[in-house]
Amino acid sequence: MTRIAAFLALWLCLLAGGAARAEEYFDSYHSDIAVARNGTLTVTETMRVHAEGDRIRRGIYRDFPLTFTDADGREKEVGFRILGVERDGRPEPYHTESIRRGVRIFFGSSNTRLDPGFHDYRLTYETTRQIRFFDTHDELFWNVTGTEWAFPIRRASATVTMPPGVSASELTYFTGPFGATDRNARAENRGERALFETTRPLGPQEGLTIGVKMPAGSIDKPTASEERALFFKDNRDLFLALGGFVVVLFYYLWAWRAVGRDPPRGVVVPRWDAPEGISPALVSYIDGKGFGGHGWTAVSAAFLSLAVKGLVELGDLRKSITVTRTDKPVPARLPTGEATLLAALPAAGSAFVIEKSNGRSVQKLGADFRDAMEKEHRLKYYHANWPQVILGIVLSLAC
Repeated sequence: MTRIAAFLALWLCLLAGGAARAEEYFDSYHSDIAVARNGTLTVTETMRVHAEGDRIRRGIYRDFPLTFTDADGREKEVGFRILGVERDGRPEPYHTESIRRGVRIFFGSSNTRLDPGFHDYRLTYETTRQIRFFDTHDELFWNVTGTEWAFPIRRASATVTMPPGVSASELTYFTGPFGATDRNARAENRGERALFETTRPLGPQEGLTIGVKMPAGSIDKPTASEERALFFKDNRDLFLALGGFVVVLFYYLWAWRAVGRDPPRGVVVPRWDAPEGISPALVSYIDGKGFGGHGWTAVSAAFLSLAVKGLVELGDLRKSITVTRTDKPVPARLPTGEATLLAALPAAGSAFVIEKSNGRSVQKLGADFRDAMEKEHRLKYYHANWPQVILGIVLSLAC
């Protein structure tokens, strides 16, 4: 029994050792922060990562916030520019994608799989608008590691280098999850340099935040022209929305004045015959803005017009209508709809019966009549102004 217990204990130890070796974590996370006189920060983050191919397979990613909330509660944007990414002392491919209020930087390539073990990453970037100005002091309040890492960080540290001739007047620091005020760290003020280091490991989603106070005037405030440029940048979305609304509004006003307004109404005079050059069928088409009721009113008007001209005779008007072609010569020019109907009566004496039993022929004649009328008049009297409508929709979507 003793041997079995010893063997079991040894086996469990081996399993525990294997699990420990398979752990993925940050062995160290150090940030060098150089503060320029104009407030620009040049930051180099050096991360020693232990990968085992579990969640860290091809690389890591770093989330960086691109907005901050000022003392008045207004959201503003910071400047951000990547200067370089390295892994194990060599340039490393990377790409970025937008996230909510920030950017995500992916270190590595989908074509490269990391070997298990330690890897040293280095990210260098510039960022602006990170200094806060007060009446009594200037301040850098900086989240060194972020709080979005899914891995523990065994040791985090930071070095802040002030501009020449500027010394830190006060240092502060916090550790833990977002919003926490734990103080598991230490700081050392060396005048133009401030050093920070954690005193216990950080768990997943925990980070190190530091604060450096400098005498008022240590960092140059933005000039008036720079403030105006930053104001337009911070409110870019609002200006784009308002500007787009104004552009679209003026476009639609222009389009309405150009093609959208109806002509002024004149004096309405009743007439008992069709205007010169317009057939009764075309009057029906114009008045109805197309063919309502499949155009049978217009067909009837066309047959009556042909009868008035003596080209056809209408008979048996009780149960059906018989249309008979006369021998009168056809005029050189005949309205389109009437010419189509007359083509169904090719010779003198030929007849066309409009009744239920002859429904197929009647339907075909009506369809031929409508097609001929619409082909000639579709874009002549009514315009949908599709170019203006489509341009307005495209402009609205773009804005």
